[in-house]
Amino acid sequence: MRLTYYGHAAVLLETGDLRVIFDPYRWPDVGGYAAIDEPADVVVCSHENDRYHSHLGQIRGPFDVVRALEIGTDGVEVRGVRFQAVTVFETPQRRPGDEVAIVHLRVEGLHLVHLGDLGHLLSETELAPIRGADVVLVPAGGTPTIALAEAEALLRQLRPRVVIPVHYKVPGLSLPIRPVREFLEAVAALGWPVIEPGGPAIELTPATLPPEPTIVRLQPGRQLAEADHTPPSQPAA
Repeated sequence: MRLTYYGHAAVLLETGDLRVIFDPYRWPDVGGYAAIDEPADVVVCSHENDRYHSHLGQIRGPFDVVRALEIGTDGVEVRGVRFQAVTVFETPQRRPGDEVAIVHLRVEGLHLVHLGDLGHLLSETELAPIRGADVVLVPAGGTPTIALAEAEALLRQLRPRVVIPVHYKVPGLSLPIRPVREFLEAVAALGWPVIEPGGPAIELTPATLPPEPTIVRLQPGRQLAEADHTPPSQPAA
């Protein structure tokens, strides 16, 4: 399994000959990240937000689309991989209309979880399908996703082998979210080691998983555009 972090919540999974892109954003309206102009076999959208998490227009097709809020807990099999979802909320108030999804799948002997825009700690029912997953992609920029003050408790709930922070601010990004440094400070009491490969990608197998929970800090693989294209009236998501 090879994972490449594009930026915001967008991640590429490569397994065998299959390319899966999670939560593609829309350039130029996502704070400056360059477009994801690459091919995919499957595109997964954790929820319907064309600006930040579900823009299909800049990815090279043909590809199948998995809309996580539509597939339910049993999931759907696409190109030999079963994608499953847990419906959660972007805000701790869990208001109708704030529904988003956690997406998870098993490939090459590894259980991968993309938390999407999760905004709260998990109930036992929500946690049960993903507890102890091998790899978890965690929103690390604070609100409007899960607050940094709750990040440590969330990781204690999940207890994964590998944590990959996503959805955080980098220099020049014009979104009102927090840098990954603040996420790392918020979870420091866990005592989990932090590895920095120095690039956007990492390859993992069951044999190379760390023996204890480890945080892997990837660098966004998409460069920031020179101009700030973020309309000031639209909040980040």
